[in-house]
Amino acid sequence: MIFSIKHILRTLSVLSILFISTLDAKGSYDGKREWRAVWIATVNNIDWPSSPNLSADQQKKELIHMLDLYKSMNFNAVVLQVRPAADAFYKPGLEPWSIYLTGDQKKAPSPFYDPLAFAIKEAHKRGMELHAWLNPYRVSQNVDNIKDMSEDHIYRKKPYLFVKHGRRLYFDPAYPETREFLTNVIKDLVTRYDLDGIHFDDYFYPNNDFSDESSFAKHNRGYKREDKMAWRRENVDIVVKMLRDTIKSIKPYVKFGISPYAVWRNKAEDPRGSDTRSFGYTNYDHLHADILKWMEAGWLDYILPQLYFNIGYPAADFKILAQWWREYSAGTPVYGGLGTYKLDKNSKVEAWRSAEEIRRQAEMLRDIPEYHGVCYFSAKDMKRNTLGINKVLTELYPAPSITPALRGFETTPPAPPSKASILSKQGKLHLAWSGDPIPEGDADISEINSERAYYYLIYKFNKGVTPDFNQSEAIVALTGETSLEIAQNGDYDYYISALDRLFNESKAVKFSKSN
Repeated sequence: MIFSIKHILRTLSVLSILFISTLDAKGSYDGKREWRAVWIATVNNIDWPSSPNLSADQQKKELIHMLDLYKSMNFNAVVLQVRPAADAFYKPGLEPWSIYLTGDQKKAPSPFYDPLAFAIKEAHKRGMELHAWLNPYRVSQNVDNIKDMSEDHIYRKKPYLFVKHGRRLYFDPAYPETREFLTNVIKDLVTRYDLDGIHFDDYFYPNNDFSDESSFAKHNRGYKREDKMAWRRENVDIVVKMLRDTIKSIKPYVKFGISPYAVWRNKAEDPRGSDTRSFGYTNYDHLHADILKWMEAGWLDYILPQLYFNIGYPAADFKILAQWWREYSAGTPVYGGLGTYKLDKNSKVEAWRSAEEIRRQAEMLRDIPEYHGVCYFSAKDMKRNTLGINKVLTELYPAPSITPALRGFETTPPAPPSKASILSKQGKLHLAWSGDPIPEGDADISEINSERAYYYLIYKFNKGVTPDFNQSEAIVALTGETSLEIAQNGDYDYYISALDRLFNESKAVKFSKSN
C-alpha cells in the first residue's frame, strides 16, 4: 500500500495530539511522588485502640499490625488523632491522659509507654510520615462524663471557658485564654515530639446556635450583634494564624494542614461557592471557618477537604467539589479526603456498595494537577477489608511512593548513603548501608539538618540497564532502616538514595557485592 506524504504527515499530527492529550489526562501524577495517608481515629475507639481496656503491649501490637498493613499497601503517611477531646495520647503536658486510651484520665498506660513517641518511631521506621491530628475545641462527647474528668483538667480550673452544646462540651473560641491555651498545647507537642505535621479537622464552632452570649459581651472587639457570625469567624482566624506562627517559630519543617468539610459555601449563597446544595451545614456559615481566607493568606501548608460524597451525588457531586477546591486553593497544595467509611453492601446509595467508587475517586484526583495525594477515613476499613477495599488500594499503589514537595520548604537533598553493599547472611541476601539511627519519637529536634537522612529508597533494574530513577515501578522499598532482605532469584542491579524528612532525594548510588 502506498501512502502519500500528506497522508503520513496528517497521521503523525493526529498521533502527536493523542500523545499530548494522554499526558495531559494524567495530570501531574508520575507514580513516584504521591501522598498516601490514612486517618487513625482514637475518639470513641473508632480505629485504635480497639478498646480502652487494653494493656500497653496489646495497644502496641494493634498499632504495629495497622502500620504493617498500610506499609504493605505502599502508604507513606498516617494522621493519628492524639488529642480527641482535650486529652492526650502522649505523656501529659497541659492535658490529662485520654479516656480512650486507658478509660481514666488519671491513669497512664500499663506497663508505661508514651503512645505518640512509640507511633512516631514505628511510622518513621517504615518510611511513613506521622501527622498529629487534634480537635481544636471538643472537650467531652458526653456531658455526663464531666464528673470523671481529672482534677488537673483545665475545665476544673477555668469552667467559664467552656460551653455545653447538646450533649457535648466545647471550649469557647472567643476567649483569649482559650486561644492561648490551645496554642500552648501545640507548642508543647511540636517542641517535645519529632512530628512531621500538625493536623486539624473541621470541628471549630459546632454550629451557629452556639451559646456564647457571655463571651460576646466581654470580647466582641467592637462587633455589633448583627455581625456576630463574622466575629466568630475572626475568632477562628486568630487561632489558625497563631497556630501557624507558633509551629513555624519552633520547627519550620513541621507541616500545618486542615481537613475541612467539603462545602465551603453553596453557590446560591455566594458566587464563589460550589454548585452544591448543602444548606444545613457549611464551613463558612455553620462552623465559622473561612477556609478561603486561610488559603489566600498562605497560613496552611496543605488543605485536605473531606470529599465524602460519591461521584454524581445530586446535592454535592464529588467531581464538582474536587474541581472547586482546585479552583480556589490559591496555590495551597491539595490532598483529597476519601470516605472509605461510606462503603457498605447495604448502602441506600448504589455507588457505595462497591469499593470501585473509591478507585474512581482516587484516579479522578490523579488527573487534577493541584492534587498531590489522598487520605482515607478511616483506618478500620483497611483492618476489616470492607468490600475488598484492600485489593483496590493495592492495585492503586503497586510500588512505594514518596511525599511530594510542598511550597516554602527546604529543597536541599541529603548526602547519598555510603557503604552500600550486598551481603550474604545465612543463605539469604541483604542490602546494607550506613545511616543515622531513627530518632526516638519524643526527640526534640529543633532544626532540620539537610545532611541527615531519614529514609531510603531502594531501586531495582535489570543487570546492565541504564537506570532511570524516575520510574516508579523500579522502586522496591521505602524504609527508615539501614538494611533490607532481598530475593536471590534474578540478576539485578540495586541502587539506593537517601531522603531527608521532607523527602528531598539525594543522588542514587549502586550497591556493590561484598566479599
